Amino acid sequence: MKQNVEPQLSQSFRPEQLRRMRKARGENQTEFWHRFGVSQSRGSRFELGTEIPASVTMLLNLYLLGIVGDHDLRRAMITQRRPARSRRSKTARPRRFTQAVD
Repeated sequence: MKQNVEPQLSQSFRPEQLRRMRKARGENQTEFWHRFGVSQSRGSRFELGTEIPASVTMLLNLYLLGIVGDHDLRRAMITQRRPARSRRSKTARPRRFTQAVD
């Protein structure tokens, strides 16, 4: 049964608030916390009282206020996982090429 949980801006969330929000959405810990880039085990620790980093608190607030949605969070996760292009260091040795001599 889903409960109606009013969105509120918060600087910190109490463990029981987090659990209530997740259960109100009918989601398990993996489903709920993954959207914020948090593993199930870390989300479980947040629900038990471990302090939540400011970045996760900010995402929770934006999500609960409807400013950021699932689609936005999925796009951010995909962008974050793209491997960065490697750049050669300016101090790296130059490559040596040999030419074939006829």
